[in-house]
Amino acid sequence: MSYVGTDMTRPSFFEMAAADRMVESLRPALQHILSTLANYAPATATLADRGDEIFYTMCFLLDRHYLKTHGASFAENFYCLKRVKVGSDGKKLSLNADDQWKALVCLCVVPYLRAKLERFHAETKDQLAFPDLSQPHTPTVVWLKRTFVSVYPIAATIYEGLEYIYATRYILKASLNFSPLSHFISQRIQRLSLKDMLARRSGYMGPVSLPSSPDASSMESAWQGRGRVSLIRRIFGILSRLGNFAADNAKWAVYIGVFLIRFLQWWYSPENQQRERRPLVTPPPPPKAVPHPKGLSLPSEKWKCPICLQPRVNAALLPSGFVFCYTCIFNHLKSSGTCPVTLRPCRVQDLRKIYEN
Repeated sequence: MSYVGTDMTRPSFFEMAAADRMVESLRPALQHILSTLANYAPATATLADRGDEIFYTMCFLLDRHYLKTHGASFAENFYCLKRVKVGSDGKKLSLNADDQWKALVCLCVVPYLRAKLERFHAETKDQLAFPDLSQPHTPTVVWLKRTFVSVYPIAATIYEGLEYIYATRYILKASLNFSPLSHFISQRIQRLSLKDMLARRSGYMGPVSLPSSPDASSMESAWQGRGRVSLIRRIFGILSRLGNFAADNAKWAVYIGVFLIRFLQWWYSPENQQRERRPLVTPPPPPKAVPHPKGLSLPSEKWKCPICLQPRVNAALLPSGFVFCYTCIFNHLKSSGTCPVTLRPCRVQDLRKIYEN
C-alpha cells in the first residue's frame, strides 16, 4: 500500500469529532451524579446547582496538566493527538506557556460561557413569557432582556454555522483546522508521530505510579534544611504530585467507566431480564391530599380554577392532585412557592400539563 502524498499526521474527521465531543458528553453524567447525591443528601443540593462550575473546573485542571505534560488536552491525548503552534512561516512549533493558556480558554472557558448563556437565555425567555408580578422590572431591564432573547439565537446560529463550515472544509481537505477557535489562536491538531510515541513509551509505561518513599538519608537532609524549605511548600509539593498522579491516570478511569456502563446496559437489558421472577405487588395509591384550613376553598364546579374561579385555561396539575389555570398557578408558585389549597411546598418544576376533554 502506498501513502505517497498523504499526510499521516493529519487526523481523520472521526478522530477530531470524537475528541471534540468526548469531554462534553461527560457533563450530563456528572450532573446526574450530583442530582442523585442531592436526593440522598439534601445538604449537597448546592453542588447540583453548580454542576457546570464543578465540571468545567475539573476540565480546566485536567486539560492544564495534559497541555503542560503532553502538549494536548485530555481528550486529544486520549485519541493519541497533540497540539502544535503554526508560525507565520507555516512552521510547526511546540506550545509555550501563552499557547497553553490560549488553548485552555478555547477548551474550557468558551464552552462554559456558552453553557451559561444557553441556560440564561432559556430562563429569560420563560420570565418574559410568564412575568413575575411580585417583582416588576424597569422598562430598560425588560428591553435588555427582550433584546438578548432575540439576538442570542442569531449569534449562536452564526457561530454554529461557522463550526459547520470549518468541519465541512476539514472533511474535504480544504482546511487543516477543524474548528474556528483553533484557527483563531494559530494552533493545529495532529496525530502523534512515531518519534512522539517512542518518547511517550520511554517516559510512560502503563498507569503512573506515585514516587517512591525517600530513604532515611534524604529525610534527614530534608529535616536539616527545614529552615530553607517551609512546611507549606513541602505540603504543596506533595499535593501537586498527588494531583499529577490522578490526572495521569484519568484515562484509565474512563476505560473503567466505559466498561461499567456497558456492563450495566447488559445487566438491565430486556434479554437479560427475561427470567422467572415473583410477581411484584402493586403498592396502594398515596393518600388523598387534604385542603388546609387556611388554604383556598375549592369551587363547587370541578371545571373552575380555585384561584381565579373561572373555567380553567391550559390546565396544569400539582403533585397535591389539584388542577389550576397554568398562568394562575405559575404566578402563585413564583410568589409563594406553595400549593394554594394544601399549602404544601411546591416548585414551578413540579407543574404538569394536562389535556382535558
